Amino acid sequence: MITAYAQKCTIATPIAHIPDANQLALCLGESSADDQTFSAASYKDLDGNLYAVCSTAAKPVFSIMAGQQLQAPAHAAEMDLAAPTRAQALLQINGGIATPDVIAVIISYRLGIAQDHVEMLGLERIPEKVGLTNVL
Repeated sequence: MITAYAQKCTIATPIAHIPDANQLALCLGESSADDQTFSAASYKDLDGNLYAVCSTAAKPVFSIMAGQQLQAPAHAAEMDLAAPTRAQALLQINGGIATPDVIAVIISYRLGIAQDHVEMLGLERIPEKVGLTNVL
């Protein structure tokens, strides 16, 4: 089966930029639900800075669209472009590790592995705290 989604895209958003990054996801995405792309900051860098990470299949046009002047999509025709434009200015595509002042993106062929991208970004998952429950 041939698909237009030929790339794997992993995006690390610093916690302070999650709202703007969600608006960029809405602007570049294909659904009105794309404004919920980044939620919990469940990754950290070596300095302890927190990031929300998303990994998805993407069309090759994604990196082109990410570099062009933004336009409101049909599924969010009335959106304010200020927030996604701020996020767009922070994009660093295939340019190195995640830092608190960039939204770091790794793009590879579709067969790329998200965990490899996370390692390339210099991030590690924050272990979830497991609560103890009473067993009767």
